[in-house]
Amino acid sequence: MKLTSTQVAQIRVWRVDQEMTWREVARAAADAWGSDHGGNQRVGEELCRAAALALGEDPNAEPWN
Repeated sequence: MKLTSTQVAQIRVWRVDQEMTWREVARAAADAWGSDHGGNQRVGEELCRAAALALGEDPNAEPWN
């Protein structure tokens, strides 16, 4: 999954700072960036995983999971 640095930062805010679920992250991303995946939990999980890895963080550890 290809994300811009701005998207990576926003996903981290949603997941870590605002403590959104994967489903909520997917919905927020769909609303912000015009995707049709809506609140698909798997999409949210993949977005968070991609963002964490882009930041050099472990998506399976705190603060991501």
